[in-house]
Amino acid sequence: MEVQEKLPIGEEFIKRKILTKKEVNIVLNYQEEHPDLKFGEIVDVLDMCDKEALLEVLSSNLEVKSAIIERKLSINPLNFLPSDIIITYRALPFEKVGNTICVAFANPQDTEMVEYVRKLIAKEGYDIEVYITLYTTIMAHIEKIKNSKEIRMCFSDTDAEPEIKESDIDVAILEDLKKSMRK
Repeated sequence: MEVQEKLPIGEEFIKRKILTKKEVNIVLNYQEEHPDLKFGEIVDVLDMCDKEALLEVLSSNLEVKSAIIERKLSINPLNFLPSDIIITYRALPFEKVGNTICVAFANPQDTEMVEYVRKLIAKEGYDIEVYITLYTTIMAHIEKIKNSKEIRMCFSDTDAEPEIKESDIDVAILEDLKKSMRK
């Protein structure tokens, strides 16, 4: 059986005709200046392609399931992880299926972080299923947690749409990226 070598993430986007070579170079150039951001995070923040297509590439590249998460969650993530873990690890419990908690990560490649979250949830008697989701989605939910006076209220069953502020996404990063796209 022949093992297929994975393409670098940028080449995968080009191969699938999701991004052009120029767009990939813009992301890579910006990433050199900001090594803390992953390729997919930059693509997401800039809204450079369809969100489902972005998640499909990231999911297949990382060999982990993907999830598009709504603003209103079916569970309160704080019932399963402390807010500091959600914020620091960018790990968001978003659904409960039987005895399994579905947890979306902005970076599921960090195996130590994923294992730590797995142990925390196991202490509560649950298994976890690991997903990747959009960086902007995780950051929007983290901002709701950080800014909420009554944290449990921001995940209640009300129909009111949560307010997402510009601070949900690093505005300076977004502006820098948009400028580099115009060049």
